[in-house]
Amino acid sequence: MLKLKKYLTLDGWEEDWRQTRDDFKRLKTLAEHLYWDLYYTVGYSSTAGLGNGLANSEKGESFSEGFGEAYVNNFPLGMLVNLAYPLAFKKFEKSKYYRLYANLFTLGVNAGFLAWHYLAGTDNPVETMIPNTIVGLLMANRHVSETQNYGKD
Repeated sequence: MLKLKKYLTLDGWEEDWRQTRDDFKRLKTLAEHLYWDLYYTVGYSSTAGLGNGLANSEKGESFSEGFGEAYVNNFPLGMLVNLAYPLAFKKFEKSKYYRLYANLFTLGVNAGFLAWHYLAGTDNPVETMIPNTIVGLLMANRHVSETQNYGKD
């Protein structure tokens, strides 16, 4: 906070404006991270919901109950875990191998969830993770395409 005497000068106003612009940049970055977090969470939760809904309908049970159960169970944890994507991709963005690193990161995250499904005792964990991995790679490549720095420093 600037002292009142300094604030009333032109230099004080310019310094205050610089600080305000920096605050807006931080808010914009936070909003972008939340957008991508929600993007990945909705994508992965929808894929899980479809898988669970189809499995339910094959057993003669309700598709919508299976979809809703998987979606609701994945969403809260997804909002925490999927924040890793925009944070990591922001670091990868500075590299000339941005797309490669993003895809390897996505494969690593999905490998971690494959291990989790094995530990949790999921029936057919590989079959469970194949659609999620495909959807994850598609989402990651869209993310890279939208945020890639073409010729920027």
